[in-house]
Amino acid sequence: MSDLHSLASPTGQSGRWPAPERPARSQASPGSKRRPGPGEEKPSWQRLWLALVLIVALLALGGTGLFVWGWLRSLELSPGSATPTSAITTLRVSRGAPYAGLSFQVVDAQYASAFSDDLIRSGPALVRLHLHVVNGGSTQVSVIYYEAARLLVPGQKPIAPSNVNLAVALAPGKSTDGWLDFPVPQGTRLEQLKLQLGSTTLNESLVVIPFSGPFDPANYSGKVYPQNLSIFYTYNAQPGLYLTYHLVSVERQFAYGGWGQVKAGQQYYVFNFRVDNPNGVAVNPGPGFDYLRLVLAGNVRAPLDSTLPTGFKPGAHQVGGRVMFSAPAGLHSLTLRFLYQYGQGGNDYTVQL
Repeated sequence: MSDLHSLASPTGQSGRWPAPERPARSQASPGSKRRPGPGEEKPSWQRLWLALVLIVALLALGGTGLFVWGWLRSLELSPGSATPTSAITTLRVSRGAPYAGLSFQVVDAQYASAFSDDLIRSGPALVRLHLHVVNGGSTQVSVIYYEAARLLVPGQKPIAPSNVNLAVALAPGKSTDGWLDFPVPQGTRLEQLKLQLGSTTLNESLVVIPFSGPFDPANYSGKVYPQNLSIFYTYNAQPGLYLTYHLVSVERQFAYGGWGQVKAGQQYYVFNFRVDNPNGVAVNPGPGFDYLRLVLAGNVRAPLDSTLPTGFKPGAHQVGGRVMFSAPAGLHSLTLRFLYQYGQGGNDYTVQL
């Protein structure tokens, strides 16, 4: 019986077969380079070279980043800075006029090819107007300057602002300062310019402020005309009862309360009253819209606004109130009609301004 372990080896001896011999490695000739075989590590000098390249690349990227960051920071402008990028020509104006219940003053006008805080470059040059605006009234007033402000340049159509740095809404008793920028042709002369306030789209009465030459702001200001007229208004719902209306003044205005600027060719006419009720009972004539009219060449107009009370307590004295009408500008004679409480017609009273 044969046994594998007893098989004869090639040498003729019994036992295990000898392990096969590995082929001898070839020796590289002097001066030649040998690539590492599979599983062999790269020489240490190559790893050192790669590490040095990576370190240099990282340092280069970091240096570039720091340079770019420093450059960007150098471009930042402090808030509100207005350093011009070109020479500025300045004209002191110091002229003002009322518009829409606000008082506008043009402090100065500046001409330059550009301003660093105005990134809207819509023309070859810019005119900047510095304005001081005051709300001396009792109601908040809002102005859309892109619509209401125009720069008048000789030989050009009215120019709308390209940039606005003024508050739109101004509370009662407050003031604000700011500027309007207008694109203009190169070589524009500041002394030839005018500021126009008023919306032509809304057909508002316009205000024009020239920067030089004759100018009278009173042409745009309201005026108060004192009066001394007492009107006995019979309340015929109860016979024998009457109210005494003392007309103390009439105002002619271009703006009124929440009504804003008057329409072109018109003015607001405001009748200011003090009312007495000498009766021992309350008298209630109703709102002024119901029984007061302005008579113009036979036509009648109802009030646009009335602050007269609808009723007066017994013995009431000097109760204030007003009614406001819109009528053609420049009237010097006004006829006010008190309508009868019941029936047609009424009593007319004429005042002179």
